[in-house]
Amino acid sequence: MSVKERESSLLRLFILLLIHLFPAYHCYAIYNITFSQPLSQGQTLVSPSQIFELGFFTPNNSTNQYIGIWYKENSPRKRVVWVANRENPLAVTDSSANLTISSNGNLNLVDGKGKSVWSTDIVPGSNGSVAVLFDNGSFVLTDGVSGQFLWQSFDHPGNTLLTKAQIFLNVKTKERNGLTSWKTENDPSLGDFMAVLSGDRPPQAFIWNGSVPHWRSGPWDKSKFNGVPQMDPSYLSGFKLVENLDMGTVNFTFDPYNTTSLYYLFLSSQGVLRLMKKTKKADWSSIFDAPNSTCDVYAACGPFAVCKPSESPICKCLKGFVPKSNDEWSRGNWKRGCIRRTELLCEKNTSKSASSGGKNDGFWKSGMVKLPNFHEYLQIIDPNRCSERCQTNCSCIAYAFVNGIGCLVWSKELVDIQEFPFGGQDLFVRLAHAELVGNQLMKRKLIIIFVAISIGVIMMNDIAHKISNFYIKINQTRARGL
Repeated sequence: MSVKERESSLLRLFILLLIHLFPAYHCYAIYNITFSQPLSQGQTLVSPSQIFELGFFTPNNSTNQYIGIWYKENSPRKRVVWVANRENPLAVTDSSANLTISSNGNLNLVDGKGKSVWSTDIVPGSNGSVAVLFDNGSFVLTDGVSGQFLWQSFDHPGNTLLTKAQIFLNVKTKERNGLTSWKTENDPSLGDFMAVLSGDRPPQAFIWNGSVPHWRSGPWDKSKFNGVPQMDPSYLSGFKLVENLDMGTVNFTFDPYNTTSLYYLFLSSQGVLRLMKKTKKADWSSIFDAPNSTCDVYAACGPFAVCKPSESPICKCLKGFVPKSNDEWSRGNWKRGCIRRTELLCEKNTSKSASSGGKNDGFWKSGMVKLPNFHEYLQIIDPNRCSERCQTNCSCIAYAFVNGIGCLVWSKELVDIQEFPFGGQDLFVRLAHAELVGNQLMKRKLIIIFVAISIGVIMMNDIAHKISNFYIKINQTRARGL
């Protein structure tokens, strides 16, 4: 045997040895799961264009393994976008687990002992069901005969919303889905944060930390969320929210028109909602984070206060309001917010009318702000009528007229207001007459002072000019005498 033949034989022997010693690394792809073809260890289910992949995976430093979907990339890190058995992990040592179609047509994940740890749990059908993975990342169970969708992962998102998927809410039936964070970066079990739609009209998006609001988007104005000024309002952004008032449903989707890039929304274990983007030339990066500053956190300054991240301190009371606790406010504890400095006239009267006797309350405009929470929508399409409606109702403490929405009014505490450097809306806040007059008097005083100083400067310049001319003439006379 020649040297080359001996080396070739040794190489083949070495490859066979690797395959037998490390079978988990010898993976191969399948394109559907059926009753007779389950997904086993060492296999992955791939989408037709090789964009997504589904299979068994183990997070870093974990003793558990899961069934998940990830982007099929040449990268050592799996970018997992969906996990089936989040709350029921398999032991990393279980090499006999498989994902199969059960006799009743459900997808069923069973461990090495044949025990079910996760199932689609739909109405029993036949074992003719077929499971496939689409190029949009949706894992779908279909009827093998009719092709009808029986179940899909898009209806049960984890911490990630892929393009063409949706977050929905049914106000009437209370059905909803949303994004739920992982416990940690390496633990897919349910974390503390959830991103969902609210039942307000118009709807808002919330991130909740358990039962406590963590971030709020502001109301949807038919093209963007009011509290996200950097959100692209054009149709090219692909953001879409559809309300069906008759059905009581709200659906939010995003499907960017830029098909050359990849996108997904992701809720981190720290409660940050990120819009991720990948281009042909650049790897994944975040192009939007919420919350992104202290002011983005829900009610950072408490009620009747506005947060402005570019100022120090970041919190200030709305005009006509003062800190509820000066001591706490001075120490940077703003959670209790502000209270009204001067009682409203309509609060002094027993009548509900806002115009009965005395000098009427008025409204002060706060511009370029994220509108507060707890709005009430009125079907009024004229801004003047919106203003009149609030003026004549003492319980109305603020109003705003928003293009794409219409008339919004507030009767509760004004909470979670932020001032933006651009965008935002005008908010009109009810104040006592004395607060508005005081402001006008101050403006008048400033005008008077400015005019007086201006006149003084003009007179001083005139006097100086005359004195200068006087001395010039004297010098000229002396020069002639010489």
